[in-house]
Amino acid sequence: MPGSPQGGGQDREKPGAESAVPVEKRSGPTRYLVSELMRGEREVILEHRGQDYRLRITEAGKLILSK
Repeated sequence: MPGSPQGGGQDREKPGAESAVPVEKRSGPTRYLVSELMRGEREVILEHRGQDYRLRITEAGKLILSK
């Protein structure tokens, strides 16, 4: 599937963006560290099917995903 970490297709990324690196390969879903996705930020934008989603870490350390 294009754009997926395990897919062999081309990822559409903005210039200068780095791909997140999976923590380990194993059966089941690929696991990512939130710290790798967030890169020190409290909030990032994830693009899925042309829509932007905001992933943020709250003051309490919880994750919130919103459209």
